[in-house]
Amino acid sequence: MSGKIKKSTFERGTFKKKINNALYSNKDIRELLIGNTEGMTTKEIRTAFKKYVKSHLFIDDTITDTKSYIFYDVRMPYIRSTTKTCKVVMYVLCHKDILEDDCDFVGYFGNRVDILSEMIENCLLNDEEVAKYFGIGDLQLESVDIFNNSKRFYGLQMIFDVPNFR
Repeated sequence: MSGKIKKSTFERGTFKKKINNALYSNKDIRELLIGNTEGMTTKEIRTAFKKYVKSHLFIDDTITDTKSYIFYDVRMPYIRSTTKTCKVVMYVLCHKDILEDDCDFVGYFGNRVDILSEMIENCLLNDEEVAKYFGIGDLQLESVDIFNNSKRFYGLQMIFDVPNFR
């Protein structure tokens, strides 16, 4: 075997960090997940945020509070010699006991999952700096599907496409 093998999976960790930073930087997302952060230090906000945003899709036994959550991971279904496609799979979940609670966010409608998914879409797709932060093309929302595989939580599965060079 001659030469070095090109790394194909290094974007997984990089994309996860970029997604986490983008979500954290969105004040509305932080407020919906954590609640009022007034009086909290940056470190306290970051620690609280980490309780509700996870870079994996393992949900059972991970969720302990009656809150809303974001779980995500990165798939690479197509790896070719010069390009590859990365897919960000994101679960937007809410405990059934607070799903229909009022959320006072101007311009957003629906239950907590609807509102949070729209905030995520705005954050990842409509913020030009964030959208260009991934891959060779704009991050694109491929699909939104219902996630209802839990007795306590309801949510959506959002899948984003990220075209990229190999």
